[in-house]
Amino acid sequence: MIELFAIAEYPGPPLPALAPLRAVRAGSLAAICAPAEGVKVTPEALWRHEQVVEALMEDRDLLPVRYGTLVDDDAAAVRAVDARRDELSAALDRVRGAVELSVRAVGDPEDGDGEAAGGRGYLRTKMRSAAAQESVTLSLHKPLAALARADMRRSPRPPSELLRAAYLVDRDAIGAFTRLVARLDDRHPGLQLLCTGPWPPYSFAEA
Repeated sequence: MIELFAIAEYPGPPLPALAPLRAVRAGSLAAICAPAEGVKVTPEALWRHEQVVEALMEDRDLLPVRYGTLVDDDAAAVRAVDARRDELSAALDRVRGAVELSVRAVGDPEDGDGEAAGGRGYLRTKMRSAAAQESVTLSLHKPLAALARADMRRSPRPPSELLRAAYLVDRDAIGAFTRLVARLDDRHPGLQLLCTGPWPPYSFAEA
């Protein structure tokens, strides 16, 4: 049994020494894998998997494979790649030269005396508040999306989160993107913008 970490082009740079990795060739692609150490999900196993994928990302374009993807042997890995060759090649082209950056915008929920306003007044206040929050969210998201190759907004976690999004950013644009996040943070003193990454492009390249 072997564990898959990523799909990349073949041949590629030398593999990092974080695990007994090998690249199983499947035509112009490779399944980067290592012997499976077990099927039990633990924080340590998850962190090890992520460390390996991030190390691979340092010097190659890749499609990260979700933790826990196991196949019987090298031949099974080749068959898995061959079955999705066109899809994987297109996905690899989409993320070539780019990484994922994540941004969250967190702020205190607005205070309001909805009960005192009565039922209709409360609903109007809520609608105005929702519209105002979406306006602020778009004022953050649109300039960030303009710097990204692709973006993906996720449902924010109420009550304090206004934006939760992932952006596919060219490697040479990471500095410009993070500086923009800092400027937007300065322009919105009531919010805190949190930018993390670069990450492997999980949100844009499901493998």
